[in-house]
Amino acid sequence: MANLVFNYFKKAVMSGSFNMGGTSGTFPLRLFCMLVGSGYAPDSDTHIYRTSVTNEITGTYTAGGFALSSPLLTQNDTTNQGVLDASDCLLATVTFTPAVRAAVIYGSSGLGAASDPLVAYMDFGSDLAVTAGTFQIQWNASGILAFT
Repeated sequence: MANLVFNYFKKAVMSGSFNMGGTSGTFPLRLFCMLVGSGYAPDSDTHIYRTSVTNEITGTYTAGGFALSSPLLTQNDTTNQGVLDASDCLLATVTFTPAVRAAVIYGSSGLGAASDPLVAYMDFGSDLAVTAGTFQIQWNASGILAFT
C-alpha cells in the first residue's frame, strides 16, 4: 500500500484543531511513531484515532511506539511547501513479531489511544524482519510530510 495522510488530520490542521506548532515552535501534541505489520489496512476516511490501528508489532518493542525526536516545521519557499520533519529513528537490539511493514505517525493527546489522532501511514514497501538486530527509519531528506 502507498503512503497516506489520514483525512481527519488534514481537516483538523485546516480547522486549527490540530496545532502542529505554536509561536514558540514547540509541538502542543507530541508526535509518535507506531510500527505495524502487513495485517493493518489503513483507511484514510474512517481511521481517526490510534484505536483504529491493528496489527501493531510486538516483541522487544513498547506498545504505542516511540516519540519522534526533534520534530520540526519549516517553510520551503522554493517548492512552496510546509514541511514536517524529525530525526531519523534508530532502535537497537530489537526483535519484532510480525515483521514490520509500516510506520503510523500520530499525535499523543495524553488522554489515551481513543484520543490520539492519526497523522500518516508510511509504508516501507516490504515486510522487514528483525531478530536481535537494529531497526532504522531514515526519513526522506525532504521531510516526512510536505503540504503544498
